[in-house]
Amino acid sequence: MQDGRILDFGPRARIADEWREAPETDLGQVVLAPGFIDSHCHLEWSLLEGLVDGTGFGHWLSAFMRLRPRMEGLHAIAARFGALLAAEAGTTMVTDSGPTGEGVAALTEAGLAGRVHLEAFGREVGREAVALATATRERIEALAARSSSLVEVGLSPHAPYTVGPDLWRALNGDPALAERPWATHLAESPDEVQLLATGDGPLADLFARAGLEPGRWEGAEADRPVARVAAAGGLRQGLIAAHCVKLGVGDALQLATAGVAVAHCPVSNTRLNCGRMPLETLRRADVTVALGTDSPASAGSYDLRAEARVARATHAAAGVWVTARDAVRMITIDGARALGVDDQTGSLREGRRADMVALTPGPRVLFDDPFEMILAAGTRVTHTWVAGTQIVREGIAISVDCERILAEASGARARLC
Repeated sequence: MQDGRILDFGPRARIADEWREAPETDLGQVVLAPGFIDSHCHLEWSLLEGLVDGTGFGHWLSAFMRLRPRMEGLHAIAARFGALLAAEAGTTMVTDSGPTGEGVAALTEAGLAGRVHLEAFGREVGREAVALATATRERIEALAARSSSLVEVGLSPHAPYTVGPDLWRALNGDPALAERPWATHLAESPDEVQLLATGDGPLADLFARAGLEPGRWEGAEADRPVARVAAAGGLRQGLIAAHCVKLGVGDALQLATAGVAVAHCPVSNTRLNCGRMPLETLRRADVTVALGTDSPASAGSYDLRAEARVARATHAAAGVWVTARDAVRMITIDGARALGVDDQTGSLREGRRADMVALTPGPRVLFDDPFEMILAAGTRVTHTWVAGTQIVREGIAISVDCERILAEASGARARLC
C-alpha cells in the first residue's frame, strides 16, 4: 500500500519476490477481502433495537414515531455507536440516511468512508417548497464543511409518502443539491402502495392521527410507487432506492433506464412483513442491487454478512438461488457500483483504495470456498483497513475510544427504555 492505495495484489510468493523491501505483516490463516459496503442504513437509530414493534410496516412506523421524540439530544451518541458497530462488522464504507446528519461526524471520527444523506420531509408547494429546498441545501453545505475527505454529504427525500412531488422537484431544481448524491425509500411495503393508490390504510391512519397530509403522486390506481415517482420526474441517475419490494410491471426497467440502483434490506423487509424483493426481476433488467442493513429499529446491527445470509435464505425459499459469490459481490463491488465508486473501492486491485477486511474462519468452518468462508457465521472479522489505515485490530475498533462510545450508548439506551 502507498498513500492509501493498493500497489499490487496477488499470490504471496510473487508479491514477496517483487516487493522484497516492503514490510511484511503475517495475519495468520485469514481470508483477505475488499471492505464491505453498506448501501443503506440509519446510524442515528442504532439504539432502538428491540424497542419498536408492530405487525406490518404502517403499525411499526406508528410505534417508531411515538418513540422518536425521546431521541432528542441522543442522535450524535447513536451515530457514533452505529459507526462503531459497522466498523467492527467489517464495513469500510457506509451509506447513511438520517434526520440530523450526525453520521458525518461519526464516520469521520471512526475513520470510515461513506455518504451521509440528510433526510428531507414535507409536502410544501410553490414558494414554500423552494424555501425548504434552500434551507435543506444550507444544512447540507454546513455538514459537508465538517466532513473528512472520505465522507460525502448528500440528500434523501425520505419517501414518496413523506415528501410530495412539489418539494421533490424543488430539491432537484436546486443546482447545488442536484449535483449531490441522492437516496430514498421507495416501494417498501404494501401499506405504501395502498396509501399512494387509494389514500387509505395504516399509513393514512398514521398521517390522520398526526394531523398531516401524506405525499400525493398522480397515477392510475394500479400504478405502484416507482411508476408514480417516475411519472413526476423523481427518478434520477445515481439515486439509491432502498427496498423496492413492491414493484409493478415495468418498474424494474424504469429503474434501470433512469440509472437507479437498489439497496436490498432483506432483514428489515422480513421483520416488517413487507414481502420479498423481486431480485430476479431487477437482475434481468440489469439494475445494480447491493445490500443494506437498514437499522436496529427494524433489522439487525449493521452486519452485512448476516444480511447476506438472510438474503440467500429468503430468496432460496422462493426458488431463487443466490450463491455465496453473488452475496459477497452484493456487499463489495456491487455496493461500490451502486454508489458509483467502483473505480475507487469494492475490489482488491492495483490503484484501488486500500479498503480491506481480514476474516478468520473458526475451527468449525469447514468450507473450501473462500466466499462461503467469508459469509459463515463462525468466521470472525479480525482486521479492517480504510484507505490503508487500520481501524480494527483483533476484532476491536482502534480508531475510536470504544469505552467512551459504549458508556454513552448504554446511558442513552437506558433513557429510551
